[in-house]
Amino acid sequence: MSVADLNRPEPWQTISSETIVADRWLRLRADECVDAVGRTISPYYVLEPSEWVSVLAIDDEGAAIVVEEYRHGAGIVALGTIGGAVEPGEEPRDAATRELLEEAGYEAQEIVDLGATWANFGNHSNRVHHFLARGCSRVTEQELDDGELITVRTLPLVGLGEHLPQSYHQLTWYKSLPYM
Repeated sequence: MSVADLNRPEPWQTISSETIVADRWLRLRADECVDAVGRTISPYYVLEPSEWVSVLAIDDEGAAIVVEEYRHGAGIVALGTIGGAVEPGEEPRDAATRELLEEAGYEAQEIVDLGATWANFGNHSNRVHHFLARGCSRVTEQELDDGELITVRTLPLVGLGEHLPQSYHQLTWYKSLPYM
């Protein structure tokens, strides 16, 4: 066996798993695992939130529609793309359409599925489904969930990354697509 074979990653074996928290927002479990060389990793915490959607919405004039809201995890008020959780049994595309309408009051002429990425594949089980919403127009007032206070803004696409530093890499990726 070569040194390269000894250092080759392999899936861990889960010996046991205990649910620590389970509510409408997420599940948190603590796993006892054994890696490929026999080391025990315990506890290894895994968050199991819902699948998420992230929508880069573009209005009829070519401006980005973004939302400003308080983000408690970071403790900041920040601009970001429209997004939220995929409800149980809901398709990600339908969640993107719903979130665009609920958070901003907009509908899109076209929703382009840009694929999915893992939210944080080190310890999250969910993915973020990315969408481009083109030809968006305002059709109604916001229908926010309890606890949401969201301001809708439109910004030019040029320089948008400067206003959304937490999403800069995502926006760079979007801009490289042939749809833009």
